[in-house]
Amino acid sequence: MIFTTIEAAPELSPAARRRVAHSGPSAVLTRTSYPSLVASAGFTQIERTDMTAEYRSTLQAWSEAMRRRSAAFGAAMGQKGFEQRLADRAAALAAIDAGLLLRAQYAAIGV
Repeated sequence: MIFTTIEAAPELSPAARRRVAHSGPSAVLTRTSYPSLVASAGFTQIERTDMTAEYRSTLQAWSEAMRRRSAAFGAAMGQKGFEQRLADRAAALAAIDAGLLLRAQYAAIGV
């Protein structure tokens, strides 16, 4: 099995966890780590590859492209929706830069 996910950095303070909850995707917070979750599903030889730099580059490129085409995006999404999407991406970029939000690829072998 192989998958990518956006996750919170480990061992965050309650305030940092709240920030991540508002900066990342809807189910970004988990009660346990992804390696633990994958292991509990019966997978072994779990490997994690950090892809945060690539994730940040993609978010930055999306944001810049949206700004360059703001009139078209505003018309398609509504100005308020467009502005919210930009704000969400800015919050995610800030959380990545603060080391709070990560992207990882997990690979594991099923038994």
